[in-house]
Amino acid sequence: MPPQPAQGRTPAAASSTSTSANSTSTTSAPHNPIAKVIWEGSIPIQFSWDKAEAAAVGSSAVESFFYEAQRCSYLSLLTSHVRKHFVDMALHFIGDDAEVWYDYEGTPLKWHYPIGLLYDIHGLQASSGRGMNGSLLPWKVTVHFQNFPGDKLIKSQAVDSCQDFFMSMIKEADYLRNGSTKKVMNMSKSDQTQLWDGLSSNNYDRFWGMNYKLMQNDGVMARNLPIRIYLPESCPVIQEPVSPIDDREQPKTLRQILNASLPDLFPLVETGPPVAAAMIHGVIPSLDTSAIWASQNMSYPDNFLHLVIIIK
Repeated sequence: MPPQPAQGRTPAAASSTSTSANSTSTTSAPHNPIAKVIWEGSIPIQFSWDKAEAAAVGSSAVESFFYEAQRCSYLSLLTSHVRKHFVDMALHFIGDDAEVWYDYEGTPLKWHYPIGLLYDIHGLQASSGRGMNGSLLPWKVTVHFQNFPGDKLIKSQAVDSCQDFFMSMIKEADYLRNGSTKKVMNMSKSDQTQLWDGLSSNNYDRFWGMNYKLMQNDGVMARNLPIRIYLPESCPVIQEPVSPIDDREQPKTLRQILNASLPDLFPLVETGPPVAAAMIHGVIPSLDTSAIWASQNMSYPDNFLHLVIIIK
């Protein structure tokens, strides 16, 4: 196995650490053991160069690159590490990181999705549908340096583009929760930078010290919960306005949220064995869990609660 980089360190870590060291206004993260455990979640990944590409340049025996990636991170943040490994081993690659792309079992991986979400969709959800119960770790991901599938992936997956997409999701979550993006737009440039730097450098306190201000509603009930639902077989993502309370002004459960969009899969009253489950960060929570609690404690750093549907 080739030498591995430090666990969970991204290419942006060095510059972000420097930024953090120079900052005197970083707010400490509030105590939240659940958010901390989620933040520390990781997935061992085996990156292998596409066999056809390697054979075309006579490099069919290049060793894979192993990396333990944070679930909350993004493939774009790993690309410079991945590319460096293969360049050092054999590859003569001319181009930039935006040309690099990844697939799992032939399916291109969306660089703007968090790594943990990609694994839950393409690994756990897909394997469940095929009746596979064995371990998928390390997750075997194929690396490509040419023939970018522009019809399936958004072009320009460089780190700057990833940051822009991440911040657009933060703004969208803010709008859904508060009816406007004032909280995000009122943040200073340095505060917004702290959010991204905290994520890209895997600095929990730096990220959550700032993101907590966006997640708390100062005692006011959120208008809607930022939730996205992912069905198998490449079905369109479900994202609808989700009120956090029911007609009796009681907090909704995950079952109620899912029933509104998928009543056949998630009936309000079970009359037999459940036919589906919802996975968050690789874990299947009780459907009686408060949706408000789940949104506040189990959202990804983009402040969306991503629900991956597992068909039993």
